[in-house]
This record gives sequence, C-alpha cells and structure tokens, in this order.
Amino acid sequence: MIPAEFINEVKDRNDITDVIGGYVNLKRSGRNSKGLCPFHSEKTPSFTVYGDTSSFYCFGCQTAGDVITFISKIENLDYVEAVKFLANRAGLVVPEEGKNDGLSHMRLRIKEQNREAGRFFYKSLYSPAGKQALEYFHSRGLTDEIIRRFGLGWSPDGWDQLVSHLNGLGYKREEILAADLGFTSRKGGLIDRFRNRVMFPIIDIQGNVVAFGGRKFTEDAGGGKYVNTSDTLIYKKTNQLFAMNIAKNDKTRELILCEGYMDVIALHQAGFTNAVAALGTAVTPQQARLLHKYADRVVLSQDGDEAGQKSIARSIPIMKAEGLDVRVLQITGAKDPDEFIRKFGPERFKRLLEGCSNDIEYSILRIGGKYDISTDDGRLHYLREVCDYLSGLGTLEREVYASRIADRLHIEKSAVLSQADASARRREKSEKEKEFREMARNTAGIGSKVNPDRSAHLKGSTAEYALLEMLFSHQDLIKKAADMLPPEQFVTEFGRRVYSKFIEIVDSGQELTVSLLSREFSESETAEIIRIVNSGESRGTGDFGELIEIIRTEHSTPRPQDAAKLSPDELLEQMNRLRKKKT
Repeated sequence: MIPAEFINEVKDRNDITDVIGGYVNLKRSGRNSKGLCPFHSEKTPSFTVYGDTSSFYCFGCQTAGDVITFISKIENLDYVEAVKFLANRAGLVVPEEGKNDGLSHMRLRIKEQNREAGRFFYKSLYSPAGKQALEYFHSRGLTDEIIRRFGLGWSPDGWDQLVSHLNGLGYKREEILAADLGFTSRKGGLIDRFRNRVMFPIIDIQGNVVAFGGRKFTEDAGGGKYVNTSDTLIYKKTNQLFAMNIAKNDKTRELILCEGYMDVIALHQAGFTNAVAALGTAVTPQQARLLHKYADRVVLSQDGDEAGQKSIARSIPIMKAEGLDVRVLQITGAKDPDEFIRKFGPERFKRLLEGCSNDIEYSILRIGGKYDISTDDGRLHYLREVCDYLSGLGTLEREVYASRIADRLHIEKSAVLSQADASARRREKSEKEKEFREMARNTAGIGSKVNPDRSAHLKGSTAEYALLEMLFSHQDLIKKAADMLPPEQFVTEFGRRVYSKFIEIVDSGQELTVSLLSREFSESETAEIIRIVNSGESRGTGDFGELIEIIRTEHSTPRPQDAAKLSPDELLEQMNRLRKKKT
C-alpha cells in the first residue's frame, strides 16, 4: 500500500482547483469555483469546487470527492493509479509498494490479454479459415495496408478457440471473464465472447487495446449486427473514441466525428486521418472533453436516417458546452461517408466538408423540414418551434438568425424577436421553477437514501447539519461538543455516524479532512458530507450552544414532520425559519 503520508503530500502538491480546471472551464463564484459538470450533461453549471476544503460537489448528479476521486473518475483509473497519476503531475516518485495492487494487476492482465486477442484475430483473418472475412473487408474497398494499420481481424467460428489460446498463454478463467473475452455457458463452461465476426480493436490514446467490436458479415450469422466488449476495469465506452489514437496526431485542430467503424476507416484510407467515431449513438460529455483536447472544431458526420439526425441533435449541445465549434456535414447521394467516398471520391468529400453548415444553421434547417411553410398553419407552427430554438441562443446570434427567418417567412424581424423573447422568458421561468423545486427537496432531504430520517425531523436534522458544518470549520470545538452532546442524542442515524467519526478522528490526533472521511463512508455518503461541510449554513461559532440545545430537545421530544407533503414554497419557508431560529 502507498503510505498515507505520501498520499497527503500528493494532495498538497495538487491544488484541486488547478487540477479540475484542466478538465472543466471553471469560473470564480465567491470563494469557490463553478462549471458544467463533466460527469453528466447539463446546461446550467451545478459543479462546484471548494478550495477551502479541497473537495468538489455536483448539485445535479451528486458526484463528489477530493482531487484523487476526481482524477479516478475523469481518467477511469482506480485509486492507486489516480494517486500515481497525480504524483507524476507533481514530479513525485511513488514509494515502492510491498506487493502489487490487486486491481492494478488485473487491469494489466486485461491489457495483455486484449493485445494477445488482437494478434489472434489478425492472424486468423489471414488464415485459410478467415478467407471469407478477408474478402468481406476487400469488398468494402479496404486494402491490406489499412487492415494492418487498424489491426482488423476475424474471430473464428468456434466455441472456445480464443479461450483455449489464452489458456495456453497462462491466463486464468477469472481474468478472461474480467476482460469480457469469454463468458460462462449454460453448462458452466467458458466460451468465446466473439465468434465468426470481423473484428475492430478499440485502442486508447496510449496505444493499449482496451476493447473490441465484432460485426457479423454474413446474413446467416446468428445474433445481432454487432457484439461489443462490455465495460471493464480498463474500458468504458462513454470515455473512448474509435481511432483517436491515430487522429490525435492530426495538426488541423479539426476532427470528423462519424457514426461507425467503417466510415472512419474509409475516411482514413482516403486521406482524412482526423476521423473518429463515438462508441454509441450520441456524444457523451467525457467524449466531448476528449475531442476538445485535440480539436477546436468538430464536424458531425452521421447517417442521414432519423437515428443519425437525432444523434446529431443530442450531440450538439454537449459539444457546445465543452466550447467546441460544431459543424454538421450534410451528405447527399449516399447514406454515409463510406458509401459517398466509394461513389464520388475523396475530392468531392473534401468539398462537402468545406461547405458544411454550423450547428445553428443545421438546427434551423431541420426544424424547417418539418413544416410546409407555403400554408398559414405550417408557417405558424414553424415560427413557434424555431423561435423556441432561438430563445436558447445568445443575443447576437438571435439577432442574426431572426433576420434570416423573417426573410424566409416574409414577416417583420421584430415579430420573430418578440416571439423568441417570449419563449426565452417562459424557458427561464420553467428552469427556475424546476431548480427551486429540486432545491427545496434536497434541502429537506426528501427521497434521500443516505439520510432517510432527515425529512421527518426537519428542525433537528437542520441543526445537526449546521453543527457538523461548524465543527468541520472549527475543529477545536469538537471535544467540547462531545462533552456537551453525546452522539446518541443526534436525531438522524446518518448524522450520528458522521458526528461520531468527527470525534474519533480528532481524538486520534489527526486533522479532520474530506479525504480522511471518504475512507470511512460510502461514495454517496461522502457526497452528502461534502455538501454539508461546504453548505455555509453557519457563520462563526455564535450558534454553537443553541444548536446543541436544539438537537438535545428534538431528541428528547421528537416531533416528526412529513416534509414530503409540503409544497416547495412551504419547505423553503420552513427551512429558512429554522436557520433564523424563529421556531
């Protein structure tokens, strides 16, 4: 194990605001910093970094932790690897460990297996048995050179050929299962995950084979069109992009985001080596961040069917939130880039790229395609929807595109802007009401799995939270609090456990930190603790004695309140009264 002293030094040498600022566009908000959460899609910043307590908390998805937790989640690393990552960032040398960490060792074994599996699939493709699979690739216009560059292959049509191969190399059953290269049959045997499919290795930025996609290439093959590696210790599809290991070397700062493996490979063969593909339908925030690391502009090139267009619509706001310049490629005469290049050649595709529209033009055009604006009814419905879209744009963009829409409909620009402004007001009101309701529920702990007692004991639990926040900020008061208020007098079980841990840590002579607490509580409990200690509900220590008295009284004469039956207005009014000690 890595010594605790070294872990503390790693945290001290990696300022949490600086580290997170490398991944999230943070803006100062008082003593803290805020930004869009990198772990879920959102339009309004709810991700907060607390420099004072070296912690972060997202009010949207409740993800929280310290700097090691953040790196672990954002880079998909286990705890030890995250410590090593930060140590390297700070120029520190990790002390030699007495034994290999279990998870790290398994991750290494999975990487080694995937490399061996990739070699096995490639060799099988060029074997006599793989003739039909190789002919399939050639029929799609792929050369042997591009096949080798991408490490394409074929999984033999058998039950355990890869499993037997890996067994022969010394890999154990649990390791093969952990890599998702095999699975347990109904009879309890271990059989291959991929059988009789052309294989596409997924390679990460560091050049490791982390997963595979297998596509059936004959109509009589069983199963779905694709079989893909499930998430493993080294792979999470929401974090990866196919061919980014090659495209990252492009110097144009522009990437083409395609829908499938074959589109990407066809583009690379045609000379467009900046093509990548998301491993799903729409882009995730993690993938958008990876795109922005290597590009300022992304051209979306999806299939022209309804699924492809919906994917574009979902992907645009996620990439714009990351600060990317988004363009949309409109393909005509072919269903995808692969078919277009085979029919018309690379030069025509290049001209297509040069003429692609920006995301606003694309969205307005897509809305226009829904309605027949030669009719009054169609014009009215189009105006309502397009103005609703304009309401989400900035003032300058709204002005520019309102003029174009007015010209198309032969109406006054002021009419378009008036409708867009009204829509913007409705949108803002709706978002504020939603935020208000959610804040009220969170404040009262309604639906909380971490502290289910909270909503039934508003007054006592509010005092508990305020006291815990005060004690975290003024740790010299903890021993005094322990003398005055034993843990068993807390009204909520969760608050009681946190308070007990505060006392235990201070009694042991250690400093109370978020990182230390995170070792003692679950991830969701740690998130709630971070929310409590950064709530700012107490000011100074003047309420110390009164908070303790409230908790004592509520414990001895509990008056359960069903907060779930109160309206959001009533909830917040109740909570404000409690904070102001008017009850």
